[in-house]
Amino acid sequence: MKVLSKKKYDEMQTAKWAANSKAYWEKAPSTQASLTQAPQLAFYLFATTRKYGYVAFDEKTALWDKSKKGVIEYWENEQIRRKIRGY
Repeated sequence: MKVLSKKKYDEMQTAKWAANSKAYWEKAPSTQASLTQAPQLAFYLFATTRKYGYVAFDEKTALWDKSKKGVIEYWENEQIRRKIRGY
């Protein structure tokens, strides 16, 4: 788990989206891909109404909370819930 401010997380995810989008459009002419299949920035970021706070994330999961302490507690609670649910 890593914890970043919302602003830094958005910058990191925007760079990831740009790289994935570039790779998609480089192979698109050969595969007859369409615009609807291209990576969408909205799937890489949290809601734009959340302009503050912290994000805890790993490769598959990202959680947001308004404080660093809160997001760490949220992450730990989610890990416990995953074990109980059997994910």
